[in-house]
Amino acid sequence: MNSLKALSLVILAALALSACGQKPAEPAVNANADVTTLLASADLKQGERSFLQCRACHSLNEGGINKVGPNLYGVFDSPAGQMEGFNYSEALLASGVVWDVQTMDDWLARPAELIPQNRMVFVGIRDPQKRANLIAYLQQQTQ
Repeated sequence: MNSLKALSLVILAALALSACGQKPAEPAVNANADVTTLLASADLKQGERSFLQCRACHSLNEGGINKVGPNLYGVFDSPAGQMEGFNYSEALLASGVVWDVQTMDDWLARPAELIPQNRMVFVGIRDPQKRANLIAYLQQQTQ
């Protein structure tokens, strides 16, 4: 690959990551942290702040629009790829994932590891407590 192509790929990757407001994911700070335990001390205000990055692609309100990503209202306890009116990747449709607290935590940690070849351009959230804060906020807003 010539250096111009390589530079172009690096720039495209940086732009994609900056669109989500995230730095590349690193191994979790406390990979053994149980998400249900962390939810007990979740900070909804911090979860709401984290969602500010997500709202560019997702809406949360009942009957809300699909954006680059699907509306997330009613996402918990539903199978992946089932929100009406959104064009999901084949990988997501075939995943068999049901969105519960644990699968949402796994997804938010590293979407590409939970469902390889999905189309979501998001590298993940490293900190387990930040994920728990976001999950608690999503639960509150989407049910």
